Amino acid sequence: MQVVCPKCKSPIPADQINASTDVAFCPRCAEGYRLSNLIETGSSDPGDLGEPPPGTWFRADVDSWEVGATTRSSMAFFLVPFMCVWSGFSLGGIYGSQILHGKLDLKMSLFGIPFLLGTMLFGSVAVMTVCGNVRVSVRGDQAEAFAGVGNIGWRRRFLWSQITRVTDGKSNTRYAGQQSMGIGLEGSGKQMNLATGVTEERRLFLLQVLRRMLNRSQQIKPVS
Repeated sequence: MQVVCPKCKSPIPADQINASTDVAFCPRCAEGYRLSNLIETGSSDPGDLGEPPPGTWFRADVDSWEVGATTRSSMAFFLVPFMCVWSGFSLGGIYGSQILHGKLDLKMSLFGIPFLLGTMLFGSVAVMTVCGNVRVSVRGDQAEAFAGVGNIGWRRRFLWSQITRVTDGKSNTRYAGQQSMGIGLEGSGKQMNLATGVTEERRLFLLQVLRRMLNRSQQIKPVS
């Protein structure tokens, strides 16, 4: 990806761009900029995506394209053991004893529902940090956003022509106990939040591709 300084209009050297900290520094002007802002305002070359960061991909055909990223993260080393301990002690103590004795305790079962829901929540997050992925696929005007494992997960189908803006910022959801950075697809008065749990470098790549493809589709005019 070639990023251009908005002040002197010269390309910013690759070694002065840090996607992980979202900073692009122009040595000629001795000024730093937020990388995602330069991408949003078009101060980057939309024709050259460069080498996709590890864990991301972009595939394009005549009438279709797909961009995606894995949600694999080092958080898995914490979340997976935590989930095992959580579910083992809580669910094992509450429901395991009932199964072992072959007797249903209604009060204990109701008491265990919050622990069961917590295990499902931590479990889904833990699995995403091990082998999850997010992607946006478009064929013609038919688009689909996906987040999950393999082909199992959350899906949202929409018309790509209805998307008017791709935003970058904090998501409305929380990931691993913290408010996550995400990507928003806005259009027709609605917004979808994507790419929560994706590393900063991967998220910025997704952001650049989605904005590039949106700009390209908006520039296509019907023949009269």
